[in-house]
Amino acid sequence: MSEVSKAASAFVVLFVAAFVVSLGSLAGSFADADQVFVDRYANQAVQLRDTAGALLLLLAGMAFAWFAQAMSTITHRHSAGVLISGCSAAVGMFVAALAWATVPMSLWFGSIFGDPGLEVGTAVLPQMGYVALMVGGLLPAGIFMALVGHQRLLLPRWLSIGSYPAAALVAFAAVLFMPLFIFVGWVIAVAVTLRRRSV
Repeated sequence: MSEVSKAASAFVVLFVAAFVVSLGSLAGSFADADQVFVDRYANQAVQLRDTAGALLLLLAGMAFAWFAQAMSTITHRHSAGVLISGCSAAVGMFVAALAWATVPMSLWFGSIFGDPGLEVGTAVLPQMGYVALMVGGLLPAGIFMALVGHQRLLLPRWLSIGSYPAAALVAFAAVLFMPLFIFVGWVIAVAVTLRRRSV
């Protein structure tokens, strides 16, 4: 299995697992009232689940940085741009994961040591995590997709051309939620295509 395929597989599994575990419901509550977040974090099972989801997103960010590095080694043009935009997307995932983990971890540690934990920011930090993922993660991911799609002879014509509208949708994901799945689907398509070409 090539380096690109390994990195892409790790990213897809971890990213999807993060959303299945908790982040899908957490990101879906972006504009909810503060009381929704207070009620959400009153449940210790939710605190643990959201912490696990944030950890999985952090690992997914690391896997995406690995994928970006692997892609930059096989690109012929703009390899520095591929690496920088890919790693910038990974940093957006890191910041989102840390923001999403802060409240549940603070409350969980607070319950262990008899401290109330984080009392201010219960709604702000998860919402900041959403913005970090959508703007800080997916905007550079869209640039990454366009740069990889611009590589002649690396991808088949259909995937190269398809990378541009997919990149535009992903880059403007701050207003929509569905482009997350376009992004994951694109990573899968690139990995499968490059794997088939290397066999």
